[in-house]
Amino acid sequence: MKKFEGFKPETIDFMWELRMNNSKEWMDQNRDRYKAVLKEPFDAFAAELAELSPMFCGKKMKYSVSRINRDIRYTRDKSPYRANRWIVLYDEKFRGTEWKLRPSFYFELDPEGFTHGVGMWCATPAFLTAYRKKIDSNPAAFQRLAKKIDKDPLFQLEGEEYKKIRNESLDPLAQSWYKKKDIIICTRSAMEDILFTPELPQYLAEEWSRLKGLYAFLEDIEAE
Repeated sequence: MKKFEGFKPETIDFMWELRMNNSKEWMDQNRDRYKAVLKEPFDAFAAELAELSPMFCGKKMKYSVSRINRDIRYTRDKSPYRANRWIVLYDEKFRGTEWKLRPSFYFELDPEGFTHGVGMWCATPAFLTAYRKKIDSNPAAFQRLAKKIDKDPLFQLEGEEYKKIRNESLDPLAQSWYKKKDIIICTRSAMEDILFTPELPQYLAEEWSRLKGLYAFLEDIEAE
């Protein structure tokens, strides 16, 4: 695999054009271009970022790169391809798609910019119950963790939340975490020069190291 040298302006051009020409006919005509400016750079980027994973989570992680094809079986939008691409990095012990049920680091690139952070998008009710029990077991420690992330100028808490679940003993900030059904801590950026340099993996590893405590908190949760 080639070493990651940064994404190319052509990478972004390709995503824009795919969004405007989302068809098999167009993709068939641009298949080689897709491999050269999107697939191969992304694969190299993901591999290099995984090598840096001990820096931001204390252990080696595996990675998964999104497919270009969309699953259109259960959606009204029949566009066959994604005009964005993402990677997730997760614990080596997980197999197949087990990572979807656990916290993972992620990076997503689209025609307008990029998003990255730590998230859980498919948390089970059992995991969320265990998550709240862990907060309940030491509210003061969790409130310190929540405040540390809240003070970080880069990352924000996002995700859907339950309306009726509450713990009145928590301060308002920790309460917002307690109600979450999707736990996502991320940042969104427009196009920046760092995207087009070989230093992007190192840059992300340094940013993600600020979320190491949160990742450890989530990763330690054992759902019954």
